[in-house]
Amino acid sequence: MKKMIALLSAAVMAVAATAQMRAYAVSTELAAIPVTNRTVTARDTSGYIAEVVRLVNQERSKRGLGELKMFPRLSRAAAIRADEITVSMGHARPDGSGITALFSQLGIKWSSIGENLAKGQTTPEMVVNGWMNSEDHRDSILKPEYKYIGVGVAESDGKLHWAQLFIDTTVAHPEAISAKDSGDVNGDSKVNAVDASLVLADYAATGSGKPSTFSAVQRTKADVNGDEAVNAVDASQILSVYAKNSTR
Repeated sequence: MKKMIALLSAAVMAVAATAQMRAYAVSTELAAIPVTNRTVTARDTSGYIAEVVRLVNQERSKRGLGELKMFPRLSRAAAIRADEITVSMGHARPDGSGITALFSQLGIKWSSIGENLAKGQTTPEMVVNGWMNSEDHRDSILKPEYKYIGVGVAESDGKLHWAQLFIDTTVAHPEAISAKDSGDVNGDSKVNAVDASLVLADYAATGSGKPSTFSAVQRTKADVNGDEAVNAVDASQILSVYAKNSTR
């Protein structure tokens, strides 16, 4: 197993907002070393987001903690953060702002936030194991108050960059789903070509100016790459997940 090292120190800061205190917690970044491959590769990361969430919830379940669910805007925030850390690895964003600014930009309500970052791990299992073997990251994963999770993964210079965002909020997200439901657009407990065809049909309809036929929950299930858009990329990833599952 590659050695894991923690970069930077953990930081916690409290932000006062009106009558309540809002906690914004960040964990240390985690890097797998050595990383020497500078070649950019078109790695197939389809299914990675849902698998990270599944593994996180597996760790929480072992300890009697509630399941974390996914919803599109939080997934989008995590995708943005994964892309940003390919430029600047740290909890400060490349423009110098913090993730609270990103949440404001995307209209995400929160009462507490946690962020885990990592780079170099090649699989969901490796990155979750690395986080769980680091006290600061593990504390974020196992915080009882968190209700929702967003995961992003981006590739640069042949290395995967990972971001996890956690929030506690009093704002309900009925569109949120379990990781096992990602890609299962028709709700038959299977992720297959039927789901991909439904995504493509909806994409074609909305592209021609017609309204989407998907409910809010179906859109969350269809948005497997977490970019807040339901399109041919999602259909392709659903087919890729189906192909992977078929060979197991």
